[in-house]
Amino acid sequence: MFMRKPQNRRFEYTPRYYDPSKDEAERRRRRFRFERPPRRKGHRPFIILIIMFILVYLLYSYLQ
Repeated sequence: MFMRKPQNRRFEYTPRYYDPSKDEAERRRRRFRFERPPRRKGHRPFIILIIMFILVYLLYSYLQ
């Protein structure tokens, strides 16, 4: 009550390696990168399907 209340310090940071033109290019690249679906996800079910057909064929040929 009698003492002065401490205040928060101001944070001042000046980036040393900031280039606004690169920042805009990076933002644009990030935005367009996520619009394209990853390619590996489409191949997995196809490979699993082929393996299942091979296993069914081997089981069928074994039982005959």
